[in-house]
Amino acid sequence: MSGYLPVAKLAAQFVAGLGVSKIVSGIVQNNVTIVTTAEKVMVNAGSIVLGSMLVEQSSNHIERVTNEVVTWYEGRKKNDVIETEK
Repeated sequence: MSGYLPVAKLAAQFVAGLGVSKIVSGIVQNNVTIVTTAEKVMVNAGSIVLGSMLVEQSSNHIERVTNEVVTWYEGRKKNDVIETEK
């Protein structure tokens, strides 16, 4: 399982990143009125910063939860081995 773990984490982070970017874009498109070129630049820059912050936090969350699941699974495997040896 541990050989596939980095790939699974990366895939989950990639998908979450796409989702976060889509959500931020939708919020901006539906709630921000852009009149000037300067506003367009500011809104796009802000969207990129906000999106990257959210992607970083979602990646940290995915990493933490994945590690918790792996720790739980390895502990359960260890307990199963001990139970079968009795």
